[in-house]
Amino acid sequence: MGDGTKLYELIEEASKVLRTPPADFDFDNPSADPKEIETNLSETLIKFGGLGLSANQVGLNARVFVMKTADKGTVGFFNPELLRVSQETELMREGCLSFPDIYIMLKRSKEVEMKYQDSDGEEHVLMLEGLGARCVQHEIDHLNGIIFLERASQLKLERALKARPKERRKRIKYEREQAIHKYREQTVQTDIDSRPIIRTGSESVNPV
Repeated sequence: MGDGTKLYELIEEASKVLRTPPADFDFDNPSADPKEIETNLSETLIKFGGLGLSANQVGLNARVFVMKTADKGTVGFFNPELLRVSQETELMREGCLSFPDIYIMLKRSKEVEMKYQDSDGEEHVLMLEGLGARCVQHEIDHLNGIIFLERASQLKLERALKARPKERRKRIKYEREQAIHKYREQTVQTDIDSRPIIRTGSESVNPV
């Protein structure tokens, strides 16, 4: 891309990289520019969709993930660590970009407290609840070498794998419909833009 942004590719779901915790990011001796990592991961997340993306999902050996936020857009969280998780839990349907078309109902803590560093190396403590808390737990699992399938019972996993082909068909149908809708919108807009401007004589008449 012209601005220097690099889009990563998701690694294969069977890769050992997904099951290997990446190294802590060393701000004193960085392996790469943390702001570039944040930007590249963010752009990759936008490309593939989803709420969060961890570095090892694209083969990067760095303890960092990005997540969409309501107030700051997509943000990078370096060397995240859970300080506290609530005893109160909630059950929610969960998926993963690394395992497309697999969805499992998983129970996770409703609230979390997380310590992390931003792309400038500044340390922060953040409280999250609901979907944000779930995403953080999912991504930190990734950075600990744990995939979400390991959180499910054997029965739930078997059901999810059995339903995978159906979920894939639904996704492909939805993507096709979205592509058609986008094409029609673009076609209509092109047609409008190409129409000649018709000026009427009344435009040159001075008001009395």
